[in-house]
Amino acid sequence: MRFRVDKFEAFLIISSFLWGTSFVASKIGVGEVDPFLFALLRWLIAAPVLVLVAYLFTDFDLSIFKDKILWLIGLLNAVGLFLQNEGMTSTTATNAVLLVDINVVFVAILAALILKESITKFTILGLLIGLLGVFIVSTGGDLGKMTDGSLTGNLLVLAAGIVWAFYIVYQKMAINKHPDVLMMTSSVVVTTLIASIPIALIFTESYALPTNGLMAAMYVALICTGGAFMLYIAGLRGKGATDSSIILLLEIVFAMIFAYLILGEVPDILTAVGGVLIVSAIVLVSLQESNGKRKKEA
Repeated sequence: MRFRVDKFEAFLIISSFLWGTSFVASKIGVGEVDPFLFALLRWLIAAPVLVLVAYLFTDFDLSIFKDKILWLIGLLNAVGLFLQNEGMTSTTATNAVLLVDINVVFVAILAALILKESITKFTILGLLIGLLGVFIVSTGGDLGKMTDGSLTGNLLVLAAGIVWAFYIVYQKMAINKHPDVLMMTSSVVVTTLIASIPIALIFTESYALPTNGLMAAMYVALICTGGAFMLYIAGLRGKGATDSSIILLLEIVFAMIFAYLILGEVPDILTAVGGVLIVSAIVLVSLQESNGKRKKEA
């Protein structure tokens, strides 16, 4: 039997690749630019591009901005990126991708609480395994590191993942009202930009913008936000949300590969063990959701 990848899977794999590189680019960017300014630049550059694409390829209806939940989603997205960028000033890109992507497990819990979706023993097991992995990655298994600066960075990145879990759950609610994914994506980027402006103005300490920092911002905005989102949308239409989320786990693999190749980050044994636990938890929850949906369809 020959292994085949259809075009929708290819779109998702490429978007995973691009999102994986975003952690490395962001790590470089926040080393050159104030993390709050770097986040704002991402949305300032990405928003016009995505709005233009939505205007050209879908019926761009401004009335969508009357929906209050869209503004909540934008605020959550803005806060999530600010937390991630601030955290990445004192933690590695490897830790960041692991701690952010654990949000899949929190999404399952929040979906049960907010959307009244069913929760199973596998979801609880995934949460416990994931939290153990988070503890190992964040502290290296050493409680003495609880006051370490890198722990602060890890916790900020983890907080970003949890904020994005709320973002994903409320986005599920919004997409039921606004099924045009391209329109939703561009609108969320706009509300994210608007929410980001006052936060960035309050917390940005330096507006210095060296060339390397600007290039990193342009890369994450145009390629990782604009390009990857377009590919993700194309893949989502052909594979569905659950299968897509499983394929997107490749983001972790790509991020760790590029963190090693570009930043020279080599995970120690405990980080590797914690990473395996986190990925196992994500797979467990994702596969459980997939099986549940298939049973409903049968």
